[in-house]
Amino acid sequence: MTDVPVHTTVPAWYVVSLVMPADIDEEFIDQIRDEFSVEPVQLERPAAVHGWLELYFETEAHAQSVAQRCEQWGAPILAVAVRRCDSRDWHSFWKTHFHARPIGDRLYLKPVWHTETTPESDRLVLQYVPGLSFGTGEHFTTQFCLEMIDQLAVPVGSCASVWDVGCGSGMLGIAAALLGMTQVVGTDNDPICQVQSIENAELNGVGSVCAWQIHDVITDPPPGQFDLVCANLFAPLLIQAAPVLWAATQTYLVLSGIRESEGDAVANTFMDLGARERIRDGDGDWVGLLFEKKGLTEPCSLPGVS
Repeated sequence: MTDVPVHTTVPAWYVVSLVMPADIDEEFIDQIRDEFSVEPVQLERPAAVHGWLELYFETEAHAQSVAQRCEQWGAPILAVAVRRCDSRDWHSFWKTHFHARPIGDRLYLKPVWHTETTPESDRLVLQYVPGLSFGTGEHFTTQFCLEMIDQLAVPVGSCASVWDVGCGSGMLGIAAALLGMTQVVGTDNDPICQVQSIENAELNGVGSVCAWQIHDVITDPPPGQFDLVCANLFAPLLIQAAPVLWAATQTYLVLSGIRESEGDAVANTFMDLGARERIRDGDGDWVGLLFEKKGLTEPCSLPGVS
């Protein structure tokens, strides 16, 4: 596969750099994510007293607006700067941060610039071009969702349709299509995510299987009912959207993007709606949950779960 530029229609990105103490905690980074709906890039240097967060935007006006809001934020932000980053520089930067890797039993994630042969030839290769939206397989939250999709998708599991809520780069929906699901709907309230998902789906040859829609999970009705609903969102949004997510679920619901301390609150919300918790997994900071509809006559067999 030849090298594919990141968003060739956009000549440059505009970067908001935030200087802060090196020991900044993850809770503040989550606040930045929530406030500006972007995925911050955290930069550190050994023994440095300061750390940096970088936020990437497609227009200078957007970057300048965010920079002004960050300047008003105050502590722990110590300084704010805006710079232009050519798309060629952006692509070279990300090449050093994303790596090919196996996920679950059947998938192999590979950034598009990796040309080496997949170590296990029987794995399905999912190629992707990192962009600004969530979902590259590098984080526990995405990995958990991918592993659940791997176990639940036909023919290993029973799920043939999926709703990827907050699709970001489209990785979860694309994985589902590669694994055999025949109805894949991905939604996000950010038009950039729709563009990136379409590009990544075409890259993987599943563009005809996947439908990408702009959708607000709080205000819009669900786009149908699905064997599997997968939502990699933050806990407050999952709780708020619980009735919509559960109404769209025919069989299984996968939730992630949940901090360890928020796991019980999210789980209880969905169990109050009638969900049965089947799996809870975490890495010490983040939690992923798998629920099923009660009363299933043929529940999927999941490793380590009775």
